[in-house]
Amino acid sequence: MPTLGNESRLLPLLEALERQTLAPGLREWIVAFDGVEPSPPTRARFNKAGARAVLLPERRGPGAARNAGAREARAAWLAFTEDDCTPAADWLERAAARIENEPDLDVIEGDTLLPDGRPARRRKEGAPVWLPTNLFVRREAFERAGGYSEAFFDPRRGIYFREDSDLGFTLAEAGARTRIDPAIRVVHPPEHSSWLDPLRWARRYEMDPLLEARHPEAFRSQIEVIRWGPISIRRPFVHACAGYVTALLAAAGAAVLGEAGVAAWLFALAGALALLIWGKWRWDPRKLPAALLVPPVLLASLWRGRERARDYLVASRTTR
Repeated sequence: MPTLGNESRLLPLLEALERQTLAPGLREWIVAFDGVEPSPPTRARFNKAGARAVLLPERRGPGAARNAGAREARAAWLAFTEDDCTPAADWLERAAARIENEPDLDVIEGDTLLPDGRPARRRKEGAPVWLPTNLFVRREAFERAGGYSEAFFDPRRGIYFREDSDLGFTLAEAGARTRIDPAIRVVHPPEHSSWLDPLRWARRYEMDPLLEARHPEAFRSQIEVIRWGPISIRRPFVHACAGYVTALLAAAGAAVLGEAGVAAWLFALAGALALLIWGKWRWDPRKLPAALLVPPVLLASLWRGRERARDYLVASRTTR
């Protein structure tokens, strides 16, 4: 479990882990503090629960924190969750039973649900979503995959994204035997609750070009693809953002040139696209100002991410 030391998250998580029905001798808790020190009360609570703390001296992102925790783990299987999750009491017991019944498995993905019972991420065609909120990986497979790539973190901006998909694609490409088990459950709080969250979300797209560079085929076929029968639409939200920015710029140009009718039509198109973009946040009135800024922020983030991807490709060629 990676954490930034938020006690309001950690302490309920520890309480949920203490309620686990799996025998204490069959599991251990490891919490990786990403560039922060646990407070004395938190340390005391950890000691009482029998949890171990791993300290990263500087913030390196959740992928690096998970890797640090995995290195300290002693078992043949690694169970990943996050500090804002609440695992069901039988979370580990059900996973252990599945491992015992299918000893040849490499990966088990459980269900991550919102408090109202809806899935936090919808699976498409039964494919894994690789959320590290409820993921079990055989240690040997995890180490062969190189763990979580730490390149999907920008320490200057504090941005991280797609390190979970990267690990999943790496495991799949290596032929990992994977099962989805909806009976293994954790609850995750709703995301994007702050009015500024749309902008924070858009900034994370900086990591997309790197994921595409590392896994081009999986990225094109699995990341933000909508399918209606034989028809597939890739990256509809990104295209809507690009269309919104293009329509606004073209409308402004038409207005300057005195083409009022064309400008009005283009502004109307931009408005329709803005409505679609705002819909991602269920048309929450508090988030409308931020949602209108998402398209330029997202496109700028993708542009910055191309440099990150180029650096990766150059480095990979020089190490061959």
